[in-house]
Formats: sequence, structure tokens, C-alpha cells
Amino acid sequence: MPTMRVPISQLRIGMYVAALDLPWFRSPFLRHSFKVERQAQLEKLLRAGVKTVEIDLDRGISPRLEPARTEQQPPTVHTQPAQEKKPIKTLAQLNEEYAQAALAKQQLTQSVQSVFTKIASTGTVNPQQAADAVHEITIVTRTLTPSSMFMALSQNRAGDPMLSQHALTTCTLALILGQTFQFNPLELQELATAALLHDIGLLQIAPSLVRHAHADQRLSPVQQREFESHPRLSVRALQQAGSRETAILHLIANHHAYLDDSGYPKEARGEFTSDRTRILMIVDRYDELLSGFGGTTPLPSHRTFQRLYQEARQNKLDQQLLSAFIGLVGIYPVHSQVRLNTKERGVVTTLNQETLHQPIVTITHQPEGTTYPDPFTVNLADQPHGPQTRAIEAVIEL
Repeated sequence: MPTMRVPISQLRIGMYVAALDLPWFRSPFLRHSFKVERQAQLEKLLRAGVKTVEIDLDRGISPRLEPARTEQQPPTVHTQPAQEKKPIKTLAQLNEEYAQAALAKQQLTQSVQSVFTKIASTGTVNPQQAADAVHEITIVTRTLTPSSMFMALSQNRAGDPMLSQHALTTCTLALILGQTFQFNPLELQELATAALLHDIGLLQIAPSLVRHAHADQRLSPVQQREFESHPRLSVRALQQAGSRETAILHLIANHHAYLDDSGYPKEARGEFTSDRTRILMIVDRYDELLSGFGGTTPLPSHRTFQRLYQEARQNKLDQQLLSAFIGLVGIYPVHSQVRLNTKERGVVTTLNQETLHQPIVTITHQPEGTTYPDPFTVNLADQPHGPQTRAIEAVIEL
């Protein structure tokens, strides 16, 4: 395809953007290739700091067809109405939220472990026990803030092999995302139940085979078929327990039926999966990458989102739903402890939706490591010009 790199000032409605001069996490759009159809898209690119773009000349209009601007015709940039700013929470408020979420996680962990202990010891699912666990998780997601629950579930997940913990995290995140899309109570209950029990079929497969499969180690055709049978085994276990809830069984059966048809079962078509199935795919994959569940190398949260973004660009995951997930959680989630390029340390307190890589941070520690007597808040997306602009250098893993 013929392309041309042009300055952002020459980008017009009707042109087709093929690439931006920003990394994925700084882009205001999930996709880096799209047709410019609204003035708001141009304004977002300007606010994000885009300097040049590569345009596809076959899929959009050419700059050569546009009249040259003169000094008397400066480009017009319309500003959007100011949005109501959310109050920035204090560290004390955030610490209290996190403490409540951590306590809730402990209680939920016990409930979910009981469900999986029963399955492992008897080979059957207790439907009422699973329903009770889902009910408890639902109450927590409606009571506590999504950011505090996300952080409580994500902390110290690296290298955690527990299937029950993977199930708890997947179930909770699926519920939080489903609530964002305003699914009705029945739809949420079905999604949560499927997310809690989606991998129980793995209990019927040799653990060594599961580790090899998740670690992308080469399996024989027979081993590959055995591993890929786990969604079907999960469905069968529920059917043996008397489950006739078609929606739940369908969600579990297709949670690996990726959109590009690279998943399984092979007869499934990813393009025909429901939004709830695609949510389950995303949160399941997120926790696999974050925790290293099953043998993969664990990744920090922002690297996990980068991998998910790449897989969405490859049409494996749903881009719109993933964008909503990233927008809800942030590249650097609230409660994250971070080190800045100034060597100061701080805590992410608020997300900036337009610039997720530049949240609002309360700075707590000086470059040499001592605490500031009076911690102060900096909006990384709105800083005065100076010799050094603060930016996040790394997430401090606790």
C-alpha cells in the first residue's frame, strides 16, 4: 500500500491513518490504523502529542488534494467542554479502600477454595456451593471500588499456581467488566458462574501436561488434543452435576475460541462468540499472563496489557472490550506504587482517561529514599514546563 508521512497539522477528515509516532500505551486510540471521520479524533491526537502520522493513500484522501494553508489560515483546533473532575483521593482513603479489598479477598479465597477442594476430592461440582461463592463475589464487586479489588487480586500473583485463585480473579474481573457494560442480573450471574468454573476440566488432566501447554512447550498431537479438551471436560462436569443452563455451558465451551480462529474447539467460530464470551477470554488471558498460571513467564500489569493489546491487534481478542478493560483499570492502575524518572516514588491515585500512561500520582518519597514530610500530588498529564517533566519509570512490585 502506498503511504506518506505527514505532520499532524496536515491531517484531515477523510484521510486514513496507517501508523502513529507514539507507542501503543500513549495512543488515545486502541488501534493505530483508522479512518479520520470526526474532528474529535484530530483533537485527541493533538492532545496526545502526536507530531507526525503515516497515512494510507489508497484508503483515504491524499494531502495533495487539499489546498495549502497560508499564514492567514491557521489550523483550527476545537476544545471539548471541560469535564467534571473527579476528586483526588487521599492516601489515607486509598489505604482504607485497599485494606477492605484485601480482607474481602481473603474471605472470597476461602469460599472459592472450598468449591475447588470439593471438586478435586469428589470429581463433581456442588452447584449450590458454587452459586453461593458467585453471590459473595457479586456483593463485593458492588460494594468495593473496582480499583481496590483489582489491586488486591493482582498483587503477588506472579508464580501463583492455584487454580482456585485464577478462578477467583477471572470471576471478579469478569463481573466488574460486565457491570461496566450494564449486563442485567441474570447475564452477570451466568458470566460469573462460567468464569468461576471455566477451567475445572483442568483437574482431570495431568498437571505436567497443563504446565507444558501453558508454557508453550511443544506437545505431541495426542497431548495437544488432551489439553484442548479441558473446556469440554468442564462442561461435562457441570452437566453431570445436573446443570442445564445453556448460556453458562456455552460460555465455558468457547472461552478459548479466539476471534481469529486460532483457538479451540476447532469447530467453534470466534467471530460468532458473544460479548460475554469475549470478556471471559480477555480476563482469563489477563490473569494467565499476570500470574504465569500454568507455566508462562509472569508479566507486570502494564506489560500484560501490552501483550493483550498486541493480541487484539492480531484479531485474537475483541479490541473494543479490551479497550474498555484498559480504560477501566489503567495502564498504571490506581494504588500502584511507582518510581519516577526523577527517582522519586509515589502512588497512583487517579487515572487520566485521555492519557492513561500519565495518571495523577501522590509523590511520597524523595530521590534518596526518605519520605517527603508533606506528600504532594502531581498530574503527570498537566505539568508546568521545566527542566525535567516527571514520568513513570517503573512499577514497584511489592
